[in-house]
Amino acid sequence: MKYPSTEFDNAVAAVFHGTNTDEATEELRELLRANQDAQDEYLWRVELHGTLASGSLEFSRAAADSMNYDLQSVEVQAAPLSGDSSYAQWGFRSSSALVAVLAVVILGGGLWMWHDSQTGSVETGNPNDASVATIADLGDSRWMDLAVKLSAGDAVRVGQRIELSSGKVEVLFNTGARLSIVGPAIVEPLASNRVFLTFGEVNLLAETPESKGFTVVTPTSEFVDISTAFTARVSPDGLSRLNVTEGEVDVVLKGVEQAPRLRAGETLYVEPGERQIMTRIEEGDGTFAFRFPSIRPPSADDYADQARGVATIRVAQGKLKSQTGKSGPVTVLTDGKGQSHQDAPSESAFFADGTRGSFLIDLGQEVSISRVNSYSWHQHETNESHRHRARQEFTLYGYSGDQLPDLFLPPSESGWDRIARVNSDHFFEVSTPLDRPAQQACSIAAARGEIGRYRYLLWEVNGRTLFGEIDVYGSPLSDILKSKPREFN
Repeated sequence: MKYPSTEFDNAVAAVFHGTNTDEATEELRELLRANQDAQDEYLWRVELHGTLASGSLEFSRAAADSMNYDLQSVEVQAAPLSGDSSYAQWGFRSSSALVAVLAVVILGGGLWMWHDSQTGSVETGNPNDASVATIADLGDSRWMDLAVKLSAGDAVRVGQRIELSSGKVEVLFNTGARLSIVGPAIVEPLASNRVFLTFGEVNLLAETPESKGFTVVTPTSEFVDISTAFTARVSPDGLSRLNVTEGEVDVVLKGVEQAPRLRAGETLYVEPGERQIMTRIEEGDGTFAFRFPSIRPPSADDYADQARGVATIRVAQGKLKSQTGKSGPVTVLTDGKGQSHQDAPSESAFFADGTRGSFLIDLGQEVSISRVNSYSWHQHETNESHRHRARQEFTLYGYSGDQLPDLFLPPSESGWDRIARVNSDHFFEVSTPLDRPAQQACSIAAARGEIGRYRYLLWEVNGRTLFGEIDVYGSPLSDILKSKPREFN
């Protein structure tokens, strides 16, 4: 079975409707285990079906029965998730969150195998194991397995999965670390100061000397506490997020010797996949200097700057605003500078009201890309809360071929590689307009080495963001080959 293909579409639809054959089911399992893009697409469709189901278990039961999974042990909550839940931010309802859980199981061990590759073999709830924690508070918690009966004071052991469908549970570790689990979530203790977060949200408070170094392992990374407190979230497709609330946290990534260290107030996304693409978003100082804590200001030194004369930029889909307060030309994004003040439409590029669009950069040749930065700035001159045009929400894609794909097809169907997903409102946990920074920068890079080798970069933008600059750092493949010593057989 290939992906994407009509065969894939039919196989997924058959799972949802309970009409798939054993042979087709096994082929789909193998594809999902081997193909990250297929996993992402499958999970997205599961989420979509869950949303459309609006709480109905009819299609979920059919899918579960066809994959030999007992859905009777899963509980669904009709009430919406709390506003501060990461799943509420991602647009999940509890019904679709359940379906996402089901999707993990339907993968036939895909994510569990991923879990084992990260942590090694783990005992699953051996009653003879010494406990590493206790249930401190159950709150209004509900379990995925109706047979689970936990009470405050119960021991928690290594390998004992905590599978929460809704509510919160606080776990007190013997080291003094307090871990608050927000449902829906699956968490598994691996040791006295170490847990695996399959998906969901956990909030850690580590104030005792014995709890220092507490580690939350995710499918993409390890978050190691240096001092005090952080929040970790994992979406069903493996996208991991770290938010440091107090102190410092090290982000341990596979194959990276020097772990990035985040400090209080900083947040980082890590995409699933071999390259471990990291996204950092920061608030600027609100001046034309565009100063950020760690992201460099807009620059004319990047490869895509128009002064170099090697890259071009254009609007691939949509239209820039052309009426009162109209957008500047798209070339303002590669002129090496941001806006000169907080409300400068003519120095920004943004799409017409009520529309979406995309920016396309042609680098002229295949380039080894090391980092991509984007900058936005907007605050109304008289209305302090009017900052929504500073939000950055886009998906970045790359394509390495010389022949540009059909831009009228979805990128996932025309050969583009998805590099990163950005939503700065989620990043900053915006709940009121004043929570949204008026000046923002987004920096995308790989945990090690290059992001990838691409000629074309495509930004699919959602909203009317006033972008001021896009910087692309990298080197042409020809330069890389020249710098390497010649090899002789």
